[in-house]
Amino acid sequence: MAELEITTITPVPTATIPPSISPYWGWFTSVFWVILLIIILVIVYYMIKEIRLWRNTPKLAEIDLEKEKLNLMKAEMAQRGTPFFRVSPEQMAEIRTLDEENAALATDIFAKHSAVDKRIERLENKVTITKLDRMVDKIKDEEKKLR
Repeated sequence: MAELEITTITPVPTATIPPSISPYWGWFTSVFWVILLIIILVIVYYMIKEIRLWRNTPKLAEIDLEKEKLNLMKAEMAQRGTPFFRVSPEQMAEIRTLDEENAALATDIFAKHSAVDKRIERLENKVTITKLDRMVDKIKDEEKKLR
Protein backbone atom coordinates (compact mmCIF):
# COMPACT_ATOMS: atom_id res chain seq x y z
CA MET A 1 0.00 0.00 0.00
CA ALA A 2 1.07 3.34 -0.78
CA GLU A 3 1.34 5.83 1.82
CA LEU A 4 -0.77 8.86 1.48
CA GLU A 5 0.92 12.05 1.74
CA ILE A 6 -0.88 14.81 3.58
CA THR A 7 -0.24 18.17 2.21
CA THR A 8 -1.63 21.34 3.50
CA ILE A 9 -3.12 23.79 1.18
CA THR A 10 -1.96 27.25 1.77
CA PRO A 11 -4.40 29.91 0.93
CA VAL A 12 -3.55 32.12 -1.95
CA PRO A 13 -3.75 35.72 -0.98
CA THR A 14 -6.63 37.29 -2.85
CA ALA A 15 -6.99 40.91 -3.51
CA THR A 16 -9.68 42.60 -1.51
CA ILE A 17 -12.37 44.14 -3.58
CA PRO A 18 -12.92 47.76 -2.69
CA PRO A 19 -16.52 48.61 -1.84
CA SER A 20 -18.36 49.95 -4.82
CA ILE A 21 -20.71 52.09 -2.71
CA SER A 22 -19.94 55.41 -1.16
CA PRO A 23 -19.17 55.59 2.55
CA TYR A 24 -22.02 58.12 2.83
CA TRP A 25 -24.57 55.51 1.75
CA GLY A 26 -24.61 53.95 5.23
CA TRP A 27 -25.29 57.35 6.80
CA PHE A 28 -28.02 58.09 4.26
CA THR A 29 -29.79 54.79 4.85
CA SER A 30 -29.89 55.47 8.58
CA VAL A 31 -31.34 58.96 8.08
CA PHE A 32 -33.59 58.12 5.12
CA TRP A 33 -36.64 57.19 7.20
CA VAL A 34 -36.35 60.31 9.33
CA ILE A 35 -36.20 62.52 6.23
CA LEU A 36 -39.14 60.65 4.71
CA LEU A 37 -41.17 61.13 7.93
CA ILE A 38 -40.39 64.86 7.99
CA ILE A 39 -41.49 65.24 4.36
CA ILE A 40 -44.75 63.39 5.07
CA LEU A 41 -45.41 65.58 8.13
CA VAL A 42 -44.84 68.75 6.09
CA ILE A 43 -47.28 67.54 3.42
CA VAL A 44 -49.89 66.65 6.04
CA TYR A 45 -49.41 70.07 7.68
CA TYR A 46 -50.09 71.90 4.42
CA MET A 47 -53.10 69.70 3.70
CA ILE A 48 -54.61 70.49 7.11
CA LYS A 49 -53.87 74.17 6.62
CA GLU A 50 -55.64 74.19 3.25
CA ILE A 51 -58.65 72.35 4.68
CA ARG A 52 -58.94 74.91 7.49
CA LEU A 53 -58.69 77.78 5.01
CA TRP A 54 -61.28 76.09 2.81
CA ARG A 55 -63.71 75.92 5.75
CA ASN A 56 -63.00 79.38 7.22
CA THR A 57 -62.85 81.47 4.04
CA PRO A 58 -66.64 81.77 3.56
CA LYS A 59 -67.08 82.71 7.22
CA LEU A 60 -64.36 85.36 7.00
CA ALA A 61 -65.88 86.73 3.80
CA GLU A 62 -69.27 86.95 5.52
CA ILE A 63 -67.74 88.79 8.49
CA ASP A 64 -66.01 91.23 6.13
CA LEU A 65 -69.30 91.84 4.34
CA GLU A 66 -71.01 92.59 7.66
CA LYS A 67 -68.20 95.02 8.57
CA GLU A 68 -68.66 96.81 5.25
CA LYS A 69 -72.41 97.05 5.85
CA LEU A 70 -71.79 98.56 9.28
CA ASN A 71 -69.32 101.06 7.86
CA LEU A 72 -71.84 102.07 5.19
CA MET A 73 -74.55 102.51 7.82
CA LYS A 74 -72.22 104.65 9.94
CA ALA A 75 -71.34 106.79 6.93
CA GLU A 76 -75.03 107.21 6.08
CA MET A 77 -75.88 108.20 9.65
CA ALA A 78 -73.02 110.73 9.66
CA GLN A 79 -74.25 112.25 6.39
CA ARG A 80 -77.75 112.84 7.69
CA GLY A 81 -76.56 115.39 10.23
CA THR A 82 -79.38 117.91 10.06
CA PRO A 83 -82.97 116.72 10.31
CA PHE A 84 -85.57 117.33 7.61
CA PHE A 85 -87.52 119.69 9.83
CA ARG A 86 -86.24 122.62 11.82
CA VAL A 87 -87.10 123.07 15.48
CA SER A 88 -86.83 126.52 16.93
CA PRO A 89 -84.75 127.01 20.08
CA GLU A 90 -87.90 127.87 22.06
CA GLN A 91 -89.53 124.60 21.04
CA MET A 92 -86.34 122.68 21.91
CA ALA A 93 -86.31 124.33 25.35
CA GLU A 94 -89.95 123.36 25.85
CA ILE A 95 -89.20 119.77 24.82
CA ARG A 96 -86.30 119.65 27.28
CA THR A 97 -88.44 120.95 30.13
CA LEU A 98 -91.13 118.38 29.30
CA ASP A 99 -88.51 115.61 29.32
CA GLU A 100 -87.24 116.79 32.71
CA GLU A 101 -90.77 116.91 34.10
CA ASN A 102 -91.46 113.41 32.77
CA ALA A 103 -88.29 112.12 34.43
CA ALA A 104 -89.27 113.76 37.72
CA LEU A 105 -92.79 112.30 37.50
CA ALA A 106 -91.38 108.87 36.73
CA THR A 107 -89.19 108.99 39.84
CA ASP A 108 -92.14 110.18 41.94
CA ILE A 109 -94.30 107.36 40.59
CA PHE A 110 -91.59 104.83 41.39
CA ALA A 111 -91.15 106.21 44.92
CA LYS A 112 -94.91 106.15 45.58
CA HIS A 113 -95.26 102.67 44.12
CA SER A 114 -92.44 101.43 46.35
CA ALA A 115 -94.03 103.09 49.40
CA VAL A 116 -97.42 101.50 48.60
CA ASP A 117 -95.80 98.08 48.18
CA LYS A 118 -94.03 98.40 51.52
CA ARG A 119 -97.22 99.51 53.30
CA ILE A 120 -99.18 96.62 51.78
CA GLU A 121 -96.46 94.22 52.91
CA ARG A 122 -96.57 95.73 56.42
CA LEU A 123 -100.36 95.36 56.56
CA GLU A 124 -100.14 91.74 55.41
CA ASN A 125 -97.57 91.05 58.10
CA LYS A 126 -99.79 92.67 60.78
CA VAL A 127 -102.81 90.64 59.64
CA THR A 128 -100.72 87.47 59.77
CA ILE A 129 -99.49 88.32 63.26
CA THR A 130 -103.03 88.98 64.54
CA LYS A 131 -104.26 85.70 62.98
CA LEU A 132 -101.44 83.83 64.64
CA ASP A 133 -102.15 85.54 67.98
CA ARG A 134 -105.81 84.55 67.73
CA MET A 135 -104.85 80.96 66.90
CA VAL A 136 -102.52 80.86 69.92
CA ASP A 137 -105.34 82.21 72.12
CA LYS A 138 -107.75 79.56 70.77
CA ILE A 139 -105.21 76.82 71.46
CA LYS A 140 -104.75 78.10 75.02
CA ASP A 141 -108.53 78.13 75.55
CA GLU A 142 -108.79 74.55 74.27
CA GLU A 143 -105.96 73.48 76.56
CA LYS A 144 -107.77 75.08 79.54
CA LYS A 145 -110.96 73.24 78.65
CA LEU A 146 -109.11 69.93 78.50
CA ARG A 147 -107.57 70.28 81.98
